[in-house]
Amino acid sequence: MELTQDPIRKILIKCPPALNDCFNLFPFLVAVSEEFPTAELFLVCEEGTALAYQFLPFKLRAFERPKAKLNLIETHHYCANLHDIFNIDLFFDLENSFNSAFMGFNFRAKERVGYGVGWNKHLLTKKFPEPLNTSLERKCVKLLELYLNKPLMDLKVSRVRTEGQKVAPVEQLFQEPEPPKFVMVMLDNIVNVTRQIDYWKKFFDSFNGQKFVIWSQQDEELISELFARIDLGENSLYMHKGSNPKELTYLFNKVMGVVTNNLWAEGLCNYYGVIQASFLFEAQAALPDYFYFFFKPQRFVFQENAPVQFIYMDEKRELEGMNHVVDQIHFNFKL
Repeated sequence: MELTQDPIRKILIKCPPALNDCFNLFPFLVAVSEEFPTAELFLVCEEGTALAYQFLPFKLRAFERPKAKLNLIETHHYCANLHDIFNIDLFFDLENSFNSAFMGFNFRAKERVGYGVGWNKHLLTKKFPEPLNTSLERKCVKLLELYLNKPLMDLKVSRVRTEGQKVAPVEQLFQEPEPPKFVMVMLDNIVNVTRQIDYWKKFFDSFNGQKFVIWSQQDEELISELFARIDLGENSLYMHKGSNPKELTYLFNKVMGVVTNNLWAEGLCNYYGVIQASFLFEAQAALPDYFYFFFKPQRFVFQENAPVQFIYMDEKRELEGMNHVVDQIHFNFKL
C-alpha cells in the first residue's frame, strides 16, 4: 500500500532583517502561496518591516520581533511566548543564520529548510549549498525550487492598482474640473534627506508651478519642517505619511509618478508598476535587480563633481545636472 504524505497546513518563513530586503521576498512569497494554496502562511520579520507584506494580494500573518529580542536566549523567549504560531509543518529560513535556524527549531517545525552556511546546518532538516554571487530575490526563489525539486519558469509578480482608500487632505485636489498633475516624493529618513538637501533644493528649483505630495516612512514632522525652510518658488507641497496601504494605493492611482531616495519605496512602486525616478546618492553594495518582476525601476545615480547616471533596463547614459534630470522626469511622467 502506498503511503500518502501529510498535507502542509502551516508554513513559517523567517524574513531577512533589512527593511530594504522586504520586496526582494515578494516573488518567493507569491510562489509559496501558489504552490501551497490551502496552507496558512506566517512570517517572522524584524521590528519596523512588516508594513511591506500588507501589500501582498493574499492572506498571511506577519509578526515583528522586537529589537530587544535578538540574542539566542531572547530569541527562545520570544518564540516560546508567540502562541499564535504553533504546529508548523514547514519552515523556510531566508536569513540563513544560526539565530534564524534556531527559531525554526524553537517552533518545532517538522521540516526546516534553508542554506547551510555554518552552524545553522545542524538545525535544518533540509539544507542546500548557498548559491554565490546571486541576488537575494533569486536566492530565495532558488531555495523554493530546490525544496520543490522543480524550476519556477514563469514566475513574474506585479500588483494591480485599485482605488484604495481616499486620503482626506488631498482627495479634494483630485476632484477639481481639471485635477493637477501631482508628483509624489517618497523619502526615507531625516538624516539622509538633510545630507542630500542641496540636491533636493536644485530638484524643486527646476520645476515651476508643480504640485508635490511628500511621503516619508519616518520623521514626518522633522522632514516637514526641513522642507518648510526651502524656497519652493511657485511649487506646492502636501505632506502625507501614508502608512495605510490602502491610502498609498489611492495616491499611486492619482499621481503622475514617484520620485524617491528610498529602496523600500522603489520596490513598492516597482511592484505596482508606478512610473518612478529613484535617486541614488551613495554607492550601494547590491541593488535589487527585480528579476521576477514585470516592471523595472528608472534610476538616477548622483555623484559629486560627476555627471548623473541614468539607468533603465539596458539603457545607461549621462545627464548634465539636475535640469536634465527633471527634463527626463517630465518626459517619463508626461507632465
